Amino acid sequence: MPETKKPNRVVSAGKKEVRAEPDFPLRKPVNTLAIVPKSEKITVTARKIYNVMLHYAQRQGVAKDRYQVRLADIATGIDFNSNNTELIKQYFRQMATTGVEWQSPTTGEGARWSVSALIAHADLIQREGELILEWSYAPNIKQELLDPQRFARMSLQVQASLNTMASLVLYEICCRYADNPGGLTARQPWAWWRPVLTGAPDSPTSAYLEYKIFNRDVLKKAVKKVNEVSDLEIELVEHRAGRSIQDLQFRVRRKAPMLPQTEKAIEPVDLKTIGAAIKAGIPQDRAEKHLLKYGAKALDDALRVMNERKGRVNMEPVRSPEKYLLTLLQSGQFGEQQPSAPAPRKVFDTKAERLKLIEQFMAQKRGELNEMFHEMPDDDQQAWIVRFEAEALPASEVVRKAFRTKGIASQIVRPLFFKFLGNAVWEEGWDKPTDSDLVDLAILTKEEGRGEHAPAVGKLRL
Repeated sequence: MPETKKPNRVVSAGKKEVRAEPDFPLRKPVNTLAIVPKSEKITVTARKIYNVMLHYAQRQGVAKDRYQVRLADIATGIDFNSNNTELIKQYFRQMATTGVEWQSPTTGEGARWSVSALIAHADLIQREGELILEWSYAPNIKQELLDPQRFARMSLQVQASLNTMASLVLYEICCRYADNPGGLTARQPWAWWRPVLTGAPDSPTSAYLEYKIFNRDVLKKAVKKVNEVSDLEIELVEHRAGRSIQDLQFRVRRKAPMLPQTEKAIEPVDLKTIGAAIKAGIPQDRAEKHLLKYGAKALDDALRVMNERKGRVNMEPVRSPEKYLLTLLQSGQFGEQQPSAPAPRKVFDTKAERLKLIEQFMAQKRGELNEMFHEMPDDDQQAWIVRFEAEALPASEVVRKAFRTKGIASQIVRPLFFKFLGNAVWEEGWDKPTDSDLVDLAILTKEEGRGEHAPAVGKLRL
């Protein structure tokens, strides 16, 4: 077993004595705060596990070539054995195969630029009835990782509460500047922040090529989450050139003085919910997506209901577990109970009126997508069209002939293309207006004196 420091004292847990080690904050080197993946996306769970591994490696010391720890100390929630390790192996594969550029969020800070995988190797070793994880780091980054001269102090307890990549990375970066006199992070072009916060390499088909979408779907949500669960209070600072946003930085302050070191063991990453979803037949990447969107409690509750339903032998089998699970999650009955909002004022009386409002809503959305599409550079537009043809163009010969003849300017193809684009850049459910959406639209229409006509959405340029 790997060597660890002797605990400072013994604490009592009922009748059982439990030895505890001082839980010093993780010293995250500045060059690891703004890593940019070069090939595939790094998931938030993989990054959390990586942080726990780094914490153990720092305790074991830079002199070692390889680091070892019980797998159960890295991740919990699953009864690991030699036949039940595929879930955790996926995260180690990500770390060992995803090339990243190591850089500090402050230009010029850090001794050098480096590129390598997150870890050099990983082995799972069966020893005395337990699985041991062994790993190492690439020589060009090992010294800086394990004995950093410049680093951010961050809490793994806070990390456990951050459920998106953007909130986790933003928290790590802001920890670096929380105690600086100026209280400001480095200023960088907004496009620099995009791959850093999303954990995905930049590409012409990225959903966040437009700043307003990146701000709405990534920045605002990350800032809100960090402010809710951490000891930091952060604020987005935008720098403009004319009317356009050029650079971003964040103002950071601690809500209270940093707490003294407490005696706690390093907490492993909880994989119970993801493991249960995979066991129920949900692919791992989809399980992570649902966990991030709906939260652990909602997913746990929905899985419990689905498993109870699958256990009823007198009913038809659940043929598509993920579709069934998604239906449960979208019902809104699981997770944290929100105070019930007053029912929206009804401003449409017939089914026909409701359908007209839905069409007006969709016309607005198509107009927004059209505007977004034509703001893109020509090369990016072409990349989206190529992707649409490869991934979403129906097999119908009528549709394909129209596409070959007129492209996305075809009246048949146009709505299909915008639906594809909307699904790619907006959150799930964007094309399903709620009653509140329809009420707002109906009121706006009446206030503008347009009767039953849709608000102007601009001419579609195709």
